[in-house]
Amino acid sequence: MDELVRRDKNHPSVVMWSVANEPAAEMPPAGFYFQMLIKHTKVLDPTRPVTFITDSNYARDKGAPYVDVICVNSYFSWYHDPGHLEVIQIQLNTQFENWYGKYQKPIIQSEYGADAAPGFHSDPPVMFTEEYQKLVLRDYHSVFDQKRKLYVVGELIWNFADFMTTQGVTRMVGNKKGIFTRQRQPKEAAFILKERYWRLANETGRLPLWTKYPCSH
Repeated sequence: MDELVRRDKNHPSVVMWSVANEPAAEMPPAGFYFQMLIKHTKVLDPTRPVTFITDSNYARDKGAPYVDVICVNSYFSWYHDPGHLEVIQIQLNTQFENWYGKYQKPIIQSEYGADAAPGFHSDPPVMFTEEYQKLVLRDYHSVFDQKRKLYVVGELIWNFADFMTTQGVTRMVGNKKGIFTRQRQPKEAAFILKERYWRLANETGRLPLWTKYPCSH
């Protein structure tokens, strides 16, 4: 963290520090470890919030009491209850209520999404099709829109573009959770995100600068 903060503390894109991603936060030593690490990071930079990314059970997470913002990864209807789109809104709503109820801190959904092989289509939607990926995003966004009026302060899709991984039975020639292919061609989900982000920008009044001051020719 010393090296990271020293290198990036003046970068305008850094809004908070994350000290870990999906650690073993339920283990007994995790509480003291994160308490000390987060305290040290705040000494290095007292101006920014500090967090880490968790995928653990809210009731057993030993590090959550020490963060400023709860950041949670979850993949309902993918790794949990695969193929069951109907569970997303129920489980995501419960996830948020559990974390906020226990810790009373703002929450960021730091990962969510589903794999889609480009060009795979099905009606009704099934896993690995572009339709399924779109519906996963739709149901997550529905809950985000309810909760962002209360305590959900951010959402980060996993991820921008497909990438190669080691081979395995859960991978179809790499990780296909991108909304773009490895060649940066858009899947159907990319247009869902485009529409959503423009709408959010209009609601918050934070449109890109070039839309307010277009170049004249």
